[in-house]
Amino acid sequence: MSISHLLTFLKKVLILCLIYSLSRLVFYLYNFSDSEVSNLFLALLEGVRFDISAILYINLPFVLLFIIHYILPQSKIYNRFLSGVFILVNTPFILLNNIDIVFYAFNLKRSTIDFFSFITKDDFFGVYLKYISEYWPITLLFIAQMLLLCYTQKLPKAIQRKRIDLLLLVFLVGSIVLGLRGGTQLKPIKTINAGLLSSCNESDLVLNTPFTIIHSYQQNNLQAYTYFNNDLNNYYNTLHRYESDGFRKQNVVIIILESFSKEFVGYYNDGQGYTPFLDTLMSTGLVAQNAYANGVRSIEALPAITASIPSLMTEPFITSSYANNNYTSIASILSKEDYHTSFFHGGKKGTMGFYEYSKKAGFADYHGREEFNNDRHYDKHWGIYDEPFFYYFAEQLNTIEKPFLSVFFSLTSHPPYHIPAEYEDQFSKGELDIHESIAYSDNALRTFFQTAQRMDWFDNTLFVITADHTSPLSNKLTYKNKIGRYSVPMLFWKSDSTLKGLVKNTSQHIDILPTIMDLIGYDQEFFSFGKSILQGQDLAISFLKNEYLMITQDGFLINKDEVYTTFKDKSMKESISNSPTLVNQLKAIKQGFNNSMITNQMRVNEN
Repeated sequence: MSISHLLTFLKKVLILCLIYSLSRLVFYLYNFSDSEVSNLFLALLEGVRFDISAILYINLPFVLLFIIHYILPQSKIYNRFLSGVFILVNTPFILLNNIDIVFYAFNLKRSTIDFFSFITKDDFFGVYLKYISEYWPITLLFIAQMLLLCYTQKLPKAIQRKRIDLLLLVFLVGSIVLGLRGGTQLKPIKTINAGLLSSCNESDLVLNTPFTIIHSYQQNNLQAYTYFNNDLNNYYNTLHRYESDGFRKQNVVIIILESFSKEFVGYYNDGQGYTPFLDTLMSTGLVAQNAYANGVRSIEALPAITASIPSLMTEPFITSSYANNNYTSIASILSKEDYHTSFFHGGKKGTMGFYEYSKKAGFADYHGREEFNNDRHYDKHWGIYDEPFFYYFAEQLNTIEKPFLSVFFSLTSHPPYHIPAEYEDQFSKGELDIHESIAYSDNALRTFFQTAQRMDWFDNTLFVITADHTSPLSNKLTYKNKIGRYSVPMLFWKSDSTLKGLVKNTSQHIDILPTIMDLIGYDQEFFSFGKSILQGQDLAISFLKNEYLMITQDGFLINKDEVYTTFKDKSMKESISNSPTLVNQLKAIKQGFNNSMITNQMRVNEN
């Protein structure tokens, strides 16, 4: 091996570092404001450390072939083969890094290995790549990066050599090991090391998506906590039984509206919104004034809403190693009471793991794009438009045995926010791309209720309406903060207006299941990480990027690496003294959640 060969390899690594740095710079332009990044240059510089590590991990097969290339006699055919391997290995990771430029706003974190667990092939090629093409600057970036990648294929001419320079070979291998580890420190770098040089708040800017994907593969399981011994239930009890004057076998319909931020709902914002029909329902129903999602993704919302399982770990429950745990869902509870259970989502079967989850959770029937069986209403991206699928939903409910539990998950207000051509210019386009599709989906909800109210099951049905999560798009200052990012509508409604009023206590998605049990008079003990909003519940919990957030009326408690900080304001700038009660409550939630997951004790009589 000669100096020219070593320089050739280093050139390839440096060009890849340049490609990754370009992605990071565009990632910054798309997702951060100047006030959010204290030192952009330092963040870009620190990111190179993580880029080199990811690049070397990705290119280990190429490194081996490269070394063999200069040990064995060289040939043009092998040179071409080596060039092909290099491009083939690196292109997918460059593409994933660029996809995250767009999708970071929706996930609020760099993508990890779970990306491949809930995204089908059709989703990836039919939706995600289509988004990249719609964001044309990202497409131009990718083209420029591929040209740079091709530039690295110019190898030195084959030369005859009589010996291998073992010193250079040892230097190359040693440098690769050092680069993989990210330096000479005791342990190799992980995602948690990002931001130590610049700022922890800039860790996602420092990281790259290939690095987070590689380091989330076969990630460690949850950590067991032992904060409390026998007094855990004093702070956090997962077993519930509500006083009842009799179990009323009402039908239950849960409607989950895609990306319906509280910010878009006029009822919460002095009539300024895009949901006139939902506003009307809220004026005659039981409204949770301060409701929050437990996560920022649809795949996190479904277990929270239907099984009272918050997203308190790095990977979504549906794709985690705990997905096969035995757990309680609203379907498993009510099916034992002779309820017919069904789940409706207009997407292709397998999208987001919804079909697999619905079966594991105990839903008897699943209805999706295939069951709808009419692609004339296909939106060419995610699935069937909301209005025709809502109509299909109502018609199907009219054919099944009562009582029933049914969950409907809408999709039209998901990016890219396309609505049917016949509805163009019929709704206010608003100030954000999502506003028109929110108005369309609200109108689809109206047509569903107009259809359903003519059916005999309507008056004996409890309706629950919420959003899966908020949209990353926001134009109201009140919601442009970490708390506002979780603020969602929540409504419990009956046609006879027996449910009416305002619940001001803090509530969350995982409270929906126990609240329904409370409202229909279910009198048996059940397991739930949440609590009925009628029983004095006053907190919401979430977890993102290894940081817990607990929202209460008394403050906003942040916990990371056993450091607890309470803030008075939603912008998280004014800290106040920690409340021992709140800290203990959060510790109890962490212990109760992790230990229940680890020991697979998520049902009655298993604790």
